[in-house]
Amino acid sequence: MYLTYSDLENRYKKNRRTIWRWWAKDKTLSPPKRAGKVLLGWTAEQLAHFENGEV
Repeated sequence: MYLTYSDLENRYKKNRRTIWRWWAKDKTLSPPKRAGKVLLGWTAEQLAHFENGEV
């Protein structure tokens, strides 16, 4: 199961731009999983690493 931008917005109370910046610019969140060009989302494991400060 993948968590979407909306799921992360609700979980962290941050907007989509902030979440994008965490993975695209700051590199504190792993990039979302993709299937080709389709963005699937983040796994629970990726979010656990993020929440524990692991990159």
